[in-house]
Amino acid sequence: MKTPTGNRELFRSLFRFPKRDVFDCVPLHYLILKMSGMGCITPKAGVRNGSTITTLLDVAIFVANLALAVSMMVYGTFVEERNSQSPIMYIGVKMVNFTCYASTIYGLISCFVNRHEIWKFYNEAYTIDAMLAALGDRTNFNHSFALFLAYYSVSMAACCLLIGVLYRETVSWMLLLNLGYSYFCLTTFHIVSLTCLDVVWVRNLRLNRVFRRQFSLEGGVGETASLSVHGPNQAVVLRQIMQIFDLISDLADKGSFYYGVQIMVSIAGSFVYLLFYTFAFTLVVRSVLPFESVLDAGPIMSYLMFAYNVFVVAFFGNALKQQLSCSHFIMCPCSACVVFGLVPACGCHWVTMFLLRLFLMQLGHRSPMITCGLFPFDWTLIFSILSTAATYIIILLQFESAGSSSG
Repeated sequence: MKTPTGNRELFRSLFRFPKRDVFDCVPLHYLILKMSGMGCITPKAGVRNGSTITTLLDVAIFVANLALAVSMMVYGTFVEERNSQSPIMYIGVKMVNFTCYASTIYGLISCFVNRHEIWKFYNEAYTIDAMLAALGDRTNFNHSFALFLAYYSVSMAACCLLIGVLYRETVSWMLLLNLGYSYFCLTTFHIVSLTCLDVVWVRNLRLNRVFRRQFSLEGGVGETASLSVHGPNQAVVLRQIMQIFDLISDLADKGSFYYGVQIMVSIAGSFVYLLFYTFAFTLVVRSVLPFESVLDAGPIMSYLMFAYNVFVVAFFGNALKQQLSCSHFIMCPCSACVVFGLVPACGCHWVTMFLLRLFLMQLGHRSPMITCGLFPFDWTLIFSILSTAATYIIILLQFESAGSSSG
C-alpha cells in the first residue's frame, strides 16, 4: 500500500493567507532545503504529526547534488583556470574552493543522515507556539513569512549580482558553474542557519514578553520589589512558563544538532575567503599583486558578503544568549526575596515563591543557545576568527617572504 504524502497539504498551506501557524510558513523553507539537497525528505499526510518518508525523488536529488558538489570540488582543485603572481595566493585560491565544497559535501551527507529528524524541529516549534498562544501571545505568521521571503530573495539576488560583477569577462561555462554553485550553497546554508537561530530567538523573546505581562514587577532600584499581578492561577501560569522554557531549550539543542553543521559550513567557507582576501591585500601593499586584483568591485563585494554572513550569525546567536541574561534580570528582584526569605515583602503565595525558586534553578542550569558542540555562536566567535586570522596571516607572510628571497 502506497504511503500518502503531505505534498498537497504543504502546497495548499504555502498559498493560504492569512498564515495561521508555523506549518503555513514551512513549505517555502522546505522547498529551499529540498532544492539544495539538504532536505531530501517527504512528509507524510498530516504534516503536523512529524512523520516523514524518503522517496526515490529524494534520493535522486541528494545524489545529484552530491555528485555536482564532488565534481566542482575536483574541478576547482585540480584544473587551473587562472595564474597568480604569488604561489601562496594560488594555493589560497585552491584552498578556498576546496574548503567551500568539502564543507558543502559534509553538510549534504550530514543532512541526509539526519533527514527524518529535521522535520521534528518544525513540530516542536509548532507545539511551543500553541502553548504561547494559550498564554495570550500569538505570532504574526504573515509578517514572518513575508520577512523570510524578502530576505531570501535579496540574498539570492545579491549572489546573482555578485557573480555578474565578479566574472563579467568571458569565462568558461565550467568556471561559471563552479562559482555559481559555491555561492548558492553558502547562501543557502546561511539562510538555513539564520532561520534556525531566529526560530529559537523569537520564541524565547515571546516567552520573556509573556512573563513580563503575567508577573510584572513594581519597585525601582533600592526599593522593595513586589509582584503587581496576583491571582489564583498564578502558579499554574508559572508552571506553563517553566514548561515552555524547557521546550525552547530542547528546541535550541535540536537546532544545534540538526543545523550546527550548516552554520559551521557557512562560517568555514566565509572564514577561508576572508583570510586569503586579507592576505592578498597585504601582497598588494608589498606590490606583489596588482592593485585591481584585490580592490576591484567583485572582490570587495565578495568580502562584504562573507563578512556579513559571519557577523549576522554572531549577532543573532549573541542576542539569544543575552535573552538568558534578561530572564535572570527579570527574576532578580523576586529572587532576592526568595534567597533572603522575604516572602511577606512580595505578598506572594508560598507555592508561587517555591515555583519561582525552581524557575531560577532552571534558568541557571539550562540555556537556549545554538552551538556547534565546540563553542557557541556569539561575539566570541568574531574574536576567535580575528585572532586566528592574524596568526595565519603572519605565517603566510613569512612563507611569502621566504619564497621571494629564494627567487
